[in-house]
Amino acid sequence: MLNDLKSQLGSSMRTVRSFLQRPISVQQGNVTLGVPASSLRAQARDEQRLRVRRMRRDLYELMQQHPNSRQLMRHLDLVERTLRTEGFGAVEVLPVRVIAKALTELEKLVWDWSAPGLAELRSRLAVMVKDRRHEAQREAASTAALELDLIAHHGATDVTEVDHADFEEMERSWAGQMPEDTARALAQEKG
Repeated sequence: MLNDLKSQLGSSMRTVRSFLQRPISVQQGNVTLGVPASSLRAQARDEQRLRVRRMRRDLYELMQQHPNSRQLMRHLDLVERTLRTEGFGAVEVLPVRVIAKALTELEKLVWDWSAPGLAELRSRLAVMVKDRRHEAQREAASTAALELDLIAHHGATDVTEVDHADFEEMERSWAGQMPEDTARALAQEKG
């Protein structure tokens, strides 16, 4: 019994000593024991690549299950091809209207969101559309304000109505004189 107690105590002491000898690294307020920050960054990068690979694989499999979907759902097909060939960064650069239509097509096509890649793709596309629509609305508002400033600076355009005879006379002056043969032919058609 005494030997068992000694071996347990010795084992406990070794465990405590190895715990106390581990280096402590601090990363943005989080304390991690024995794991260097570069290793954590590499691990996060690997996890990100794995998630993108899963999104790409799940979307490709979905599109392969429905062969006509590539012709019918062109925006989703574009997102799938871009994701497959250029990566997720290239998908983020696509116009917001393309991403919004692809999201709508994805939601129409998928009934079961249990595939983690499809669920994450849907979530990321929705966030992109939401964020970038706000940006587009702000840009449109600033463009509208600029146009209003230009109108105020240059003044409004006056529009007046004239009768048909005045319009025809002005039209002849803009187009120049009609050749005599053409004028006679038109006069004979009318008369």
